[in-house]
Amino acid sequence: MNVILKKVAVGVWFISNLQAQTVQAGIYTSTITTTQSETKEVHAAVSSSRTVNKDPIVFGKEIFKDKSLSFEPSLNLPTPINYHLSAGDEVIINVWGASEMKYTQTISSDGTIIIPNIGPVPLSGLCVEEAKVKIKHELSRIMAGIDKGNESNTFVNVSLGQIRSIKVNIVGEVVKPGTYTLSSLATLFNALYMAGGVNDIGTLRDIKVYRKSKEITSLDVYDYLLNGKFDSNIRLEDNDMVIVKPYDKLVNITGKVKRNRSFELKNKETLDDLIHYAGGFTGDAYINNVRVSRKAAERYKIFTVDKKEYSLFVMEDKDDVKVDAVIPMFKNRLRIRGAVWRGGEYELSDEINTIKNLIESAGGLKGDEFIGRAQLSRLNPDFTKEIIAIDIKGILNGTISDIFLKPEDELYIPSIFDLQENYTIQVRGAVNKPATFPFRDNMTIEDAVIAAGGLKEAASLINVEVARRLKDPYTKEITNKTAQIFNFTLSDSLKIIHGEKMFILHPFDEVIVRFSPGYQVQQQVRIKGEILFAGTYILTEKNERLSDLVRKAGGISQNGYIRGASLKRRINEDERRRMEAILNLNTIQSAKDSMNIALLNMNVYTVGIDLEKALEQPGSMYDIVLRDDDELFIPQFQSTVRISGAVNYANSVTYSKNMGVKEYLSQAGGYTDVSRKYPVVVYMNGKVATTKRIGLFFKKYPKVEAGAEIIVPMKTRRDQQPKTSLSEILSIGSSSTSMAAMITSLMNNINNK
Repeated sequence: MNVILKKVAVGVWFISNLQAQTVQAGIYTSTITTTQSETKEVHAAVSSSRTVNKDPIVFGKEIFKDKSLSFEPSLNLPTPINYHLSAGDEVIINVWGASEMKYTQTISSDGTIIIPNIGPVPLSGLCVEEAKVKIKHELSRIMAGIDKGNESNTFVNVSLGQIRSIKVNIVGEVVKPGTYTLSSLATLFNALYMAGGVNDIGTLRDIKVYRKSKEITSLDVYDYLLNGKFDSNIRLEDNDMVIVKPYDKLVNITGKVKRNRSFELKNKETLDDLIHYAGGFTGDAYINNVRVSRKAAERYKIFTVDKKEYSLFVMEDKDDVKVDAVIPMFKNRLRIRGAVWRGGEYELSDEINTIKNLIESAGGLKGDEFIGRAQLSRLNPDFTKEIIAIDIKGILNGTISDIFLKPEDELYIPSIFDLQENYTIQVRGAVNKPATFPFRDNMTIEDAVIAAGGLKEAASLINVEVARRLKDPYTKEITNKTAQIFNFTLSDSLKIIHGEKMFILHPFDEVIVRFSPGYQVQQQVRIKGEILFAGTYILTEKNERLSDLVRKAGGISQNGYIRGASLKRRINEDERRRMEAILNLNTIQSAKDSMNIALLNMNVYTVGIDLEKALEQPGSMYDIVLRDDDELFIPQFQSTVRISGAVNYANSVTYSKNMGVKEYLSQAGGYTDVSRKYPVVVYMNGKVATTKRIGLFFKKYPKVEAGAEIIVPMKTRRDQQPKTSLSEILSIGSSSTSMAAMITSLMNNINNK
């Protein structure tokens, strides 16, 4: 044994250097050469069966890689009773009672401590209890009252202080072989953790500890992990040697086991042992046999191992075990669905083996069954399916023979509702909750209106209509008539006054309640500014005009500027749709994008009006008809004119009736290089006037009024573009005012059409 240990110690350096240069024997790497005539199935089977083993994750090795699990001994625990003192241990001696003293001594290299007035006391090799007895005996020579039983008046206690360090040699197949300095309380697991655990080819099942050239224990890590045995985790002593040999066998197991891993097995361990290490089978595992792939000479061989041979089948290195799942089919399943109370799956047994038994087990028929025909779907031996027509009524009343069932039979008893459309009733018009409702037998118009939340205040009781589908499944003629119409007059209590008194609705009838022409919701308009009684007014007639509103408000004040009066109007859905239609015809993309953005942020627009002429000529075309939510504003006189757009200096200047557009533009520094020299004038009342060309060399500029704004648009790309409209030109304006003018012009054009 001494010769063996010396050889091992000398070989540590050699092995640790070889590990960086050679392929470790525990990792399976192999190249399999096959001819082209071999089938693809063989290639796939070999590849899949060896893939996991190429880089195995061996069960148990991870415990030495977990930084939170170091196995380091706790120094706060009582000293073990079998701990033997040696040089370097610190001994604390406390004496109390008739005499008091305290000694702290470290055992010297010769194994003794020095007690004053006594001399050297040998303690090496003694456990703590034995050392206590010896020290008490030595102290009794100089102190009375020690070791006198019940008459003792001096007491002695011996404890361990700082413990010594030990040297442990760890060699073989560990990650970091060498000599380690550990606490004298260190155990074998602690030493293995300090060495980084076993390497890829190291064994976990037979780690040996030698002391004074004799083997004192062999550690099986699986006993600790799986069985909780800690006996082999002995406490190490100085100069102990830990030897980790290469593993004997690595076997991989996958499939329906609880631990899909590689496991290290000892010689003569069997498939039964492997399954135990893998945690046993999962609930859906097929346990009657398993498949084992094993290297046999130059190829691989498959073994199908029956359950009774698990404990006899000895595993070999690099075996690959596959545990399959049970076949996802049932041996005795019956299914029933449709018009029964408890549809689902049932067992084919002596009690449930016919159609009648199955229906009774499912709680019987619900009452909505289609008695004309039921279907039995049966699985044939070749896995095709056939349909067998069943007379359920005949089987249940005994007029025809019952039918015996087979595994995987499925009985479908259709409901009468499954074989027809979902019958509905639609109610719309002047009701509170227009919707489509499920049809019910004997449903009346009153029932339909109540289901729709009752009538609105605007409902007409004299014009309630029911539209009915035409249905004749036996006709051979085409008719031009598409629906049948019924008209009714209802009372306040929803009773039919005129029409068929006992009228019953049919499936898919549509009940339409018209809106009463005599019902009108109040409409209001607002007037602000220089008016005697500003505020909100109700439109009492549909054709009320601007002059009527001004008259109701008491007339315009003396400070009001009639020519600058403007009208704001909310955009309705019809106008918005027409504006979008015009945008879709626009050929300039930039103009279209600008207008789209303006429309998204716009809810009201300005209507160009001439209030002065409207008041002079009431009822004329200038005196426009008001609409709900209109707002009329009469401003004070504005003595300025604003110039904006593509000018050198946007400005506001004092109004002068003697100045024209050109003079005002000169007050803003004139045109810029990118200006289009056709100014637009936007008046306070919302009207817009443009500059027009006369002949080849002359232009006619619009008239400028107090409070107006002159806008100079910018040039646009006109290459290969058709002639653009006014709205396209205006949409290129740089200011928000230009965009407002464009919208105003567009809305006025829409309203005039």
